[in-house]
Amino acid sequence: MKGIVVAPQPVAVELGAKVLEDGGNAFDAVIAAAFVQMVSDPFMCGLGGWGSGVFYRAETDTFENIGFWARIGSKMRPDMWEKDVKGFTDIWRFALFDDHRNLYGYTSIMTPGTVAGFAEVHRRYATKPWAELLQPSIDLSEKGFHVPEYMAQHYRQLFLPGLPHPRDKYAHNPAARALFRNSDESELKERGEFYSNPDQARVLARLAEAGPEDFYTGEIAEVIANDFEANGAFVTREDLAGYRPVVEPALGSTYRGYDLASTALPGGGLLLLQILNILEQFDLSSMEHNGPEHAFIVGGALAWAGVTRGRHLADPAYRDVPAAELLSKEYAADIAERIRRSELPTEVQLNRPGYTTHISVMDELGNCASITHTLTTCAGIVVPGTGFTWNNCVSLMDPIPGRPNSYEPGKARASAIAATIVMREGRPWIVVGAPGGWSVTSAVAQSISNIIDFGMSPVEAAAAARFHSEGNPVYCEGRVSARTIAALRGRGMTVEQSLMNFENKFGSVQIAMHDENGFRGGSDPRRDGGTFAVAHG
Repeated sequence: MKGIVVAPQPVAVELGAKVLEDGGNAFDAVIAAAFVQMVSDPFMCGLGGWGSGVFYRAETDTFENIGFWARIGSKMRPDMWEKDVKGFTDIWRFALFDDHRNLYGYTSIMTPGTVAGFAEVHRRYATKPWAELLQPSIDLSEKGFHVPEYMAQHYRQLFLPGLPHPRDKYAHNPAARALFRNSDESELKERGEFYSNPDQARVLARLAEAGPEDFYTGEIAEVIANDFEANGAFVTREDLAGYRPVVEPALGSTYRGYDLASTALPGGGLLLLQILNILEQFDLSSMEHNGPEHAFIVGGALAWAGVTRGRHLADPAYRDVPAAELLSKEYAADIAERIRRSELPTEVQLNRPGYTTHISVMDELGNCASITHTLTTCAGIVVPGTGFTWNNCVSLMDPIPGRPNSYEPGKARASAIAATIVMREGRPWIVVGAPGGWSVTSAVAQSISNIIDFGMSPVEAAAAARFHSEGNPVYCEGRVSARTIAALRGRGMTVEQSLMNFENKFGSVQIAMHDENGFRGGSDPRRDGGTFAVAHG
């Protein structure tokens, strides 16, 4: 089978291409490669994580979104920490507590969806046996590997001022310290040090043999639930047993005649499509890319979409989200007129990005998979004997009751995930997504525009200088010209320019494309880059 796989981790990309070449389809490839991502990049994704994907099945010409969102444990209450919160960080809007209870440890964990999500992908679309697709991740966990730069770079630098350093947060409990720290347990393993995980290999082998339901109701679930009960977690065995992914239509829209399908709520597809709706109101192709006029329009569109995020983005099962209105072309036209008048939002949203991973896959039959999966920023917990890390999704929920993302049992947190498929003349053309926290939607939107409006290749579109905003200010990379920065500020836009030419906390776009030139790909050079592989069948 011919096709293409794009992701930040070369070992996962090579495996995905091999699955295609051995006769698997795009869905087989994405499952096998994603489990290897969990092994090879254990602080970005894993069995204790969550995510969402958009899938196109060529045989039926249908799109589906499978949301395997993390959900608040049944022991949490909306007001349980309201009196203890000390404020919020300017960047990311983490709630601050003296003991960092929402950021790491058992109290930061929400009910995970990753295993159930990929099991649903397998049940609906795959052609190869579940156990066969998991075997490469079992083998890699067992034999180990030398820590690559993309794994090590995440825990070298201070996360945020006033918050725990990743070297402490990522290895919070004894089992995590024993697994991830070096021989004297003074630091996390550095680039080039050997890492293996036989406990995770045994858990993966159990999943391969007993099936994915074992994670939620079987032997693995029993180990997890007992440890959670002993350590004060809010996730119960009933939460595990009752977990189900959400299968629903992807969010749809158009951009300059191309059809788009993106992540459903509470994901960031709403924001991505709104940004593109706004950009569509302008003739961008006649402008200088990242010149003064283009940059102001892009920055303004991102900023106004940030207002939508702050006011509306939430789990639609718990809060009404007026998605149809927010995605209407009339709404976009109104925002475009505000941008033409240099009207910008006043809401201050200082959310810089980071973390997570993504994989984009296409095959020669036209099947497509775009999946973003994550641990948020990792709880630093390993249940003894299991070898895998857990999400800390509570960190980005809201301890103040009555808000869009307040603590409510069973609720999923709002996310910027924007796994997207673009169609051209009724056929899949682009599969794209990105890791990068709240900068995912800005990264994916600019990459799509770069291809459609400026004729860039996937490599050029992923690497081009970029902006990010969620209200005020607008961030940009160091490569943006002084002339453009001065012009933006002259029109009243508050701009913060990175000292990095390739800002490694901006979204890391992964683009797969199939056109008259065959399969092409582009993997973002930010964060030590990534790679793509074309399977020749």
